[in-house]
Amino acid sequence: MSGSERAIKAYCVTAGHKAALASETDQSRLCRECARAGRTCCQEHDIYVTWGDCRRIGSHTRRRDFYEYRPCSDLAYADQGEDPLWQQHVFRPDGSRRVIKRQANGDCLFLSPQGCQLPLTVRPLICRLFPHVYSAAGIFDGWDEECPAARVIAKAALERSIAGVAQGEASRWHQLLYDEVVWEGLIDESWINL
Repeated sequence: MSGSERAIKAYCVTAGHKAALASETDQSRLCRECARAGRTCCQEHDIYVTWGDCRRIGSHTRRRDFYEYRPCSDLAYADQGEDPLWQQHVFRPDGSRRVIKRQANGDCLFLSPQGCQLPLTVRPLICRLFPHVYSAAGIFDGWDEECPAARVIAKAALERSIAGVAQGEASRWHQLLYDEVVWEGLIDESWINL
């Protein structure tokens, strides 16, 4: 069991799987525990951002220098044959897509030792949806196996511990994500002007 997995398991035991905390507080705490304990979904992964994400993040941070265009570092991710809508709208002709810049150590620009610096309502939609597995067709049953929490926490406890993974909210975020994905090519960088 990795350091991340031990920290997550300890968090869940300490929290007693209670849903008493507000969902944003729960996700922030769980993300913070992951960030302190070891490798997380926010480290050494490309985090795709829609123009809507860029607008929300830019408005919150008053920055425009937080994203760049980069080809996939994970070739398996570049093969989106099971999700042609994603393949068609997210990837540019050169194979790159818009992602959050990384710190020198490979961490997401917005990851600190305390977890994500962005409030839940500002985080990229794919971050809010993680660890759900999905395509344009919908959200599938199960969790992304790269999520340290998904490896050690039962599904019901995970849904209570991470804001947004409850089916209703995840469905709304999923719909918004694909609505924004379809906007790709219809708008440009001037759209995010603050």
